[in-house]
Amino acid sequence: MTTAAASPHVPQTERLHPRARGLDTLPGGEILSILLEAQVAAARAVGEALGALERGAAAMEGALRGGGRLVYAAAGSSGLQALADGLEIPPTFGIPTERIEILRAGGFENMTVPREGAEDDAEAAAADAEVIRAGDCVICLAASGNTVYAVKIMEIARARGAVTIGIANNPGTRLLEADIPVLLPTPPEVIAGSTRLGAGTAQKIALNLMSTLLGVRLGHVMDGRMVNVATSNVKLRGRAAKIVRDIAGCDEDTARRCLEAAQWAVKEAVLIASGAKDLAAARRHLDAADQNLRSALAGLRTGEAPE
Repeated sequence: MTTAAASPHVPQTERLHPRARGLDTLPGGEILSILLEAQVAAARAVGEALGALERGAAAMEGALRGGGRLVYAAAGSSGLQALADGLEIPPTFGIPTERIEILRAGGFENMTVPREGAEDDAEAAAADAEVIRAGDCVICLAASGNTVYAVKIMEIARARGAVTIGIANNPGTRLLEADIPVLLPTPPEVIAGSTRLGAGTAQKIALNLMSTLLGVRLGHVMDGRMVNVATSNVKLRGRAAKIVRDIAGCDEDTARRCLEAAQWAVKEAVLIASGAKDLAAARRHLDAADQNLRSALAGLRTGEAPE
């Protein structure tokens, strides 16, 4: 006889983990070991979605290059993963904050108070989706794959001409009807249904992979360095100086002088330190290279003068 936990009608994220029975009777160290193994298994599950994540990153790049925005839409713990990824893109890659929209069931006011029923509120989802325009890339995620809030926003986004990425941890679900479906087939949770655990880990990794590949493709990464990093505080200005120093092969004082001349823009500072006459010349080289620093440096070193 098939148990409810193993029934094909029970979503994967709601099934009982094979090592969950008797979990509460075990020593703390053993419980932690089981939890850790489950997290590792969840991370490995992302490997099955690399092709879809590459397509997703390309769609994100296309939206930004075409004047559109990135829009994240989710509820519950998935909303927290979306929030973290969306908020970290601007400082890491220098993408303006106005190019990122984050939609979360229940909103963001006093997030310590649960908004019961918010994830099932189709009317609220429709209202939130009013910000979506043709040309945007809309990333909708939910472990179940069927959360009303995320699904409704995905449907509206498609109708408006936005490209949609749907991320789910259960197969055969509504979010996988997106233009770019991303299935993260994580094992059952050690605490059945608690998708902040394995499913949440896989979602965070998937979002991080896509947004990082996006930064690389936009030319904001060179040799593993954030060459378009925001320089809004002392720590980040120190990081910027090190990047300029390492790439241009100059000393600290020169790096900081070039950063000041470049209004603290790292790519432009690297080009000035490497021989560009001034900020305007550095910008011309970058524009000619589609903002790719490696290509701009190659043009500068060969003496090619951009239009």
